Amino acid sequence: MGDAGDRQFALVLSLARMLLATRGQFALALRDLSLARSGCESPNGFTLRIIEQKTDEAIYALARGGSAVLEETLRRAIDDIAKEIAMERSGAPRLAD
Repeated sequence: MGDAGDRQFALVLSLARMLLATRGQFALALRDLSLARSGCESPNGFTLRIIEQKTDEAIYALARGGSAVLEETLRRAIDDIAKEIAMERSGAPRLAD
């Protein structure tokens, strides 16, 4: 790649690592707020899968809508996770993913 290409690659790699770390923090924040809102104390495997799915959906929606829909997207993600947790806790029948 050459020196300039190597520096650019190092920058891209560094940004990708920051993005992954930030995504992880974002998922934890969504999890904590959603658990608090749903009244659930600790997540089970199903809840963790829902949180992962909703985190990715929220990130995708943020990328598509930008800052104009930031608050709405976050509120929807939190509400969706809390609803899924409540349904799981109540034993409501679920559709297959």
